[in-house]
Amino acid sequence: MAGYVEIGCQVLLAAVFGWSAVSKLASRTAFRRFARSLEPLVRRTTPVAAALVAGELLTPPLTLLAPLAGFALASGMLAVLSAGVLTVVRRGLAVRCRCFGSGDARLGPRHVVRNLILLAIGVLGLLLAALPAASPADAAGVALAAVAGLAVAGLVIRFEDLVELFA
Repeated sequence: MAGYVEIGCQVLLAAVFGWSAVSKLASRTAFRRFARSLEPLVRRTTPVAAALVAGELLTPPLTLLAPLAGFALASGMLAVLSAGVLTVVRRGLAVRCRCFGSGDARLGPRHVVRNLILLAIGVLGLLLAALPAASPADAAGVALAAVAGLAVAGLVIRFEDLVELFA
């Protein structure tokens, strides 16, 4: 069972970080918007934005191929990103969410909660990856865990749309 949960966590975080990175690199405008969203937090936004996107790009392959390293990177990234969002919210700054590229919603408490939930998933994955390997998983269970991870990733990626739909 733990093996399937780990697989779901791997796929979820790989998809979320992969989509986040690709959406920021889709165009120069998207990357510049992301970098500008960091202005209230750091002086040199372009190198910081590039470092964050590099971490996002590294997370999917590491999470899928070297789970311990991937979950550690994802958890570290999520801790940093959560701290940044929390700082913005506490200071009452009007900063747009550029987590997945072109969003226009202001960062708020819901983004802190979303990031902390993802952080908890990263830590859970890290703990599971550190356990001794479980018995071999069957293909149907792996497929189900992967599909569940992708489904939850889709909800995270479309989070703003869901909030707007139910607001």
